[in-house]
Amino acid sequence: MKKAIIQLISLTTLVCCSFLVNADKGADVDKQLEHGGKMHTEHCYKCHTDKVYTRDDHFVKSLNALSKQVVRCKDNTGAPWFDEDTDAVVHFLNEKYYKF
Repeated sequence: MKKAIIQLISLTTLVCCSFLVNADKGADVDKQLEHGGKMHTEHCYKCHTDKVYTRDDHFVKSLNALSKQVVRCKDNTGAPWFDEDTDAVVHFLNEKYYKF
């Protein structure tokens, strides 16, 4: 009986910890999405609007192509982004428009 109670407590602790870890990941994803949106608004809207992403003839057809295009735009505009900023913008654009 004692062994079963210890196993139950251990299992309950493990389940609770996994919920906490997943909650933190969700918060990190939300922060990345928010940060990407902010970077996009501050830098990308200077050259184009949402129509670039929603037009029928857009040439971004994969997540890899989206990432390359964001890097190309960053380099061409001189946006002072770190890799984390670029990744956040890619994540934002993918979540909002592309859904790769």
